[in-house]
Amino acid sequence: MLIVMPNLAHPLFSAPVDRVDTAMVRDFLALELEESFTLDYKRNIDGAPDTVAAMANTYGGIVLIGVDAHPKDKNLLGELVGVKAIDKDRLVSKMATTFDPPGWTPDVIPVTVSDKLLLVVRVDPGSVPQPLFHQGVVRVRLDGRNIPADRRLVHALFQQAADPVPAYSSDPRFAPEHQRGTYQMYGVRPAPDLVIRAAASRPLRRDAARLRLHGTTVDALMRSLSDPGHAGSYKLPERLHAFVRRVDAQQDQRPWTIDPSHGHGRFVRLSAGHDSPAREQQARLRFQCTAVLANGGSSLDVLFDLLFWTGGQLIANDLWVQACYEAVRALVRHALPTLTGELLGTAAMPTPPTELHIASAKEQDVLTLEETLNTSLLGQRTGAGLLRRGSEYLPQDFMATGDLPSAVTEALRNIALDWRFLHPNFPALQD
Repeated sequence: MLIVMPNLAHPLFSAPVDRVDTAMVRDFLALELEESFTLDYKRNIDGAPDTVAAMANTYGGIVLIGVDAHPKDKNLLGELVGVKAIDKDRLVSKMATTFDPPGWTPDVIPVTVSDKLLLVVRVDPGSVPQPLFHQGVVRVRLDGRNIPADRRLVHALFQQAADPVPAYSSDPRFAPEHQRGTYQMYGVRPAPDLVIRAAASRPLRRDAARLRLHGTTVDALMRSLSDPGHAGSYKLPERLHAFVRRVDAQQDQRPWTIDPSHGHGRFVRLSAGHDSPAREQQARLRFQCTAVLANGGSSLDVLFDLLFWTGGQLIANDLWVQACYEAVRALVRHALPTLTGELLGTAAMPTPPTELHIASAKEQDVLTLEETLNTSLLGQRTGAGLLRRGSEYLPQDFMATGDLPSAVTEALRNIALDWRFLHPNFPALQD
């Protein structure tokens, strides 16, 4: 039976080399995982260097050598065929001489399982001199396949290699409470009771002083967030339309529009969702997507916000949890790839570190989260104090495998822990 789970959750991906043994590899094989961004099966060492190089340029992972393909599905593991003892030295020598820059090789760990010698090749992208060429070609890993990188992606990899590695502590620029008051500046009155935000920042290139958010770029962004069945319009897709309708089915909904009062060649904010409420005590929801060419155009900041006005009611458990997912999903699967493709010429790049925020946007912090969120699913709280905000990065291992529901759930578990809830019971997220 195929078990669907993020590959990087297993200790085989991160355990110290001296702890990788027969029992660990046997346990990993029992999962019968499918080949993916971070996992590949090889019968012998012949094609392994190409896959290692592709993983090295993207998310890292494991190449398991000595495993035949499944007779009915080549992406699943079949019987163990094993390799020769000398194959480890042959593989290391081959990689050391065909990789450019030369000298780098991953961990190659020999393990015997059922009397068959297997090689566990473990690729840590943090140790790689990126971009890594193999036989003169840069390859990247894409959903279980190795593909050649185009010129623009190679340029981006070179740029990332030249930039210092950032420390991924919470970025105050992206915290909604840090931007309190900006909602009035952009025509949202009164300030929302709650903001749920997904945010990411992607390095572009240092010579990007002339990069602009042209009309074609903004149009592509709006179309990526719209219903593809309505050509020429920017109507919300059905999942977002249904989400807004759940908050209030009676109010009119606006399609995606550009903020008419603020914006320039390096800043754009889009808005969609409920129109202004007819009554002050009326619940409503609006989406906002903001794109900024920051740091002189050398980086791209993208925010996707859900702005809630509660009408004096608590937001339901499953509603605010699903809202967190909708923000991340819209950012990671639509806005960020589209803008990356428009600005860099390729969308086939790893997702940068992604933040999730939950906060009140009231100017004086009038409302605490206990006054806006139904938190019964979080269980019994073990500490005291007011709940003002929550922030967390989404786990990169889940993001690398494309498992957004698990990434959001894990981030919410960490936020709940910060709020002193030890046993949250989050509902399954609807993908």
